[in-house]
Amino acid sequence: MEKKQEELRHLTELVLGISLKTPKDFELLQQQILLKTGQQLSLSTLKRFWGYVDKENVDYKVRVTTLDILAQFAGFQNWVSFCQTSFEEGDESGTMAYRNLYLKELPVGTHIILRWMPDRIVTMRYEGDDLLTIVESIGSKLRPGDTCHCLHIVENTPLTLFSLVRNGALIGNYICGKEHGVVFSVRK
Repeated sequence: MEKKQEELRHLTELVLGISLKTPKDFELLQQQILLKTGQQLSLSTLKRFWGYVDKENVDYKVRVTTLDILAQFAGFQNWVSFCQTSFEEGDESGTMAYRNLYLKELPVGTHIILRWMPDRIVTMRYEGDDLLTIVESIGSKLRPGDTCHCLHIVENTPLTLFSLVRNGALIGNYICGKEHGVVFSVRK
């Protein structure tokens, strides 16, 4: 159970775009959870869950409602659906309930914002025919004006961008979130 809770902490930070290290970070998380889910978690609950403050007693157990809200913030229906996406150690296959984005279903001009650890944020514009143009890049080696191809994004998994072109020269393929995956949002 603790391993899954650790995965949820990590994924929550990935969605938020920062690692939680200061009281202001927890305040930001609290605000973003309320904006995204319409539900509120107290700062003390968040800090206890992250181990930022001492747990009052050894019998401290995280409430399922807290786990549900954090799982919803991370893009899942609830804690149970989050747990169903995790593979057991040693498994080479399993089911996934992650969000999918098929680019061909997007209108041309749609912006896709990708986030991955640590603190990487890339905004891409969909040009049609599986072509993307990098519009903004924070903390990533991708640069504005780069183009690449992508058919499908699966949240919380690594993303490969194909045929990356910079200044007219083919660079190769580029992988985002190789270790912990990416999260995305769409802005039309």
